[in-house]
Amino acid sequence: MPCRSQHIYCLKCLQESMNEHIQSKTAPVCHTNVCDYELSRHDVSCLPLDENIIQELLDFVKNTQRPQCPVCQFYVDFKTMDDLQRHVFSCPSENMIPCEYCHCLYNMERLDAHTRQCRNLSRAQQQQALIDFLLLRTKYPITEPQMRMFIEYRKKNRLAFDPHSIVDALVEFGAVFPLEVPTRDCEVCLEAKVYDDVFVFGCDESHKLCYGCFEDACVAKMNSNEVLTCGLCTYQLLDGEIKQLRVSDDRKREFLDYQAQKTFSIYRDGTQGVIKCPNQRCKWIAEARNPTDRFSVTCKICDFQFCSLCSQQYHYRTTCQQLREITQRWVIWCNTERGTYLQARAQQDANFRAQLEDYERQRAANEQRNAELRQRYDELIADENYKGQNCRLCPNCQRVVQHLGGCDSMICGQNYHGGDQQSGCGRRFNWSQARPYMPIANNGVQQVRNDLPRPEEQQAIVHKDIRCDSCHQEVQGIRFDCCHCASLIFCEKCEQRATLEHANQIRDEHKQQHVFQIIPRPLHRNTE
Repeated sequence: MPCRSQHIYCLKCLQESMNEHIQSKTAPVCHTNVCDYELSRHDVSCLPLDENIIQELLDFVKNTQRPQCPVCQFYVDFKTMDDLQRHVFSCPSENMIPCEYCHCLYNMERLDAHTRQCRNLSRAQQQQALIDFLLLRTKYPITEPQMRMFIEYRKKNRLAFDPHSIVDALVEFGAVFPLEVPTRDCEVCLEAKVYDDVFVFGCDESHKLCYGCFEDACVAKMNSNEVLTCGLCTYQLLDGEIKQLRVSDDRKREFLDYQAQKTFSIYRDGTQGVIKCPNQRCKWIAEARNPTDRFSVTCKICDFQFCSLCSQQYHYRTTCQQLREITQRWVIWCNTERGTYLQARAQQDANFRAQLEDYERQRAANEQRNAELRQRYDELIADENYKGQNCRLCPNCQRVVQHLGGCDSMICGQNYHGGDQQSGCGRRFNWSQARPYMPIANNGVQQVRNDLPRPEEQQAIVHKDIRCDSCHQEVQGIRFDCCHCASLIFCEKCEQRATLEHANQIRDEHKQQHVFQIIPRPLHRNTE
């Protein structure tokens, strides 16, 4: 027998002892009158008894001990001996290598692909991967909070926390977990829960509910058509708190959309203005304390960053009206003027020949970037033409509004009689008295030119105290400012290469191409 004393029995005595356990429906042990070592499922499966007796005994096994694989040295959870034998036969322990980020073991064929993915995860996600890996490989089953606490304990005491070291350390403690896991009571069901299973709300009282009661409270509020709040007070839940619910992604999205709709109704009825995410698939809404100000807004649901006034990609240091012309001039520079300008500069200054050669080498990449910008420009012109024919400006916040029919009365941000909610300041006005929207002139790319200084003038043009973010030198000649980054400036020598690299980065992030403002001459300090 696999007890510490390794007792030996003849087949007859063994069978009689096991039959007693079947008849009394008790957990099988080494021998009732000799040794109280409790047999595990693996121990019972290895007994030289009839298969029917084995199956009946397995129903009464309480010992959760798992057998150890002789190949990988981990412990295996199994239902039948065939399961265990299949694991041992296919166990590739000699090719298992630990990931440098999560420390889980992977074979050589999978390690590279896993490492590329794992290095982009947060530390919490990497540790969760290790916990999930270990929970199935310990000698005795333990809970996820216990494993997390044991790993943190070993980190704190600077002990090894690779998979084998952790599993071997737990073996020494047997079936009893060596640490006490702290708990707290749920204030609704009053049951003691481990810390990780209790959510603390952001209300003044910091109410504490287990995640089951948290979900039940949200469902109850939805069923009664009320805004989602703390389960014990009127504190209104934020999007970040709703995202902590332990439910499916679809269910979580349902809660978020419901809260957005209820929040909009509250803001619409009780405040002057609201900001709504322009993403058509998103329903996030927020109160605008001053709906006439322009500021950057980041949606709390889809992370889209946009301008509070025009709802387009946010733009720094430029008004919504200025951005239209800046976009037009940037497209012209990229499509027609850059190559011509570099050729002229290379003839006048030998230092620009390298920039011209670099431009010629990267012609294909520039053409791809220019095609994307030209598409943005075409969409801008089409949008401008539509707004010029169908839209006017709110007399209060200057947002673009459209009259879809009905009487002359308007409310900025929604239909006069309710519905079709958008970003707006809530001002009431008459459509006929609103100022018409003035689109930018569409003279065509070939008919618009940037006011660029002559090449021979460039050395005398210095943008004092303004440094290029690529070469870190004081900007001479033309200055290029990214409208969509908080601070990104390039000089004319670095512009072609640096803006192309920036465009490739933006494309990889699946964002709309950024527009650069072309500044030929130094700006006055009050316009920087």
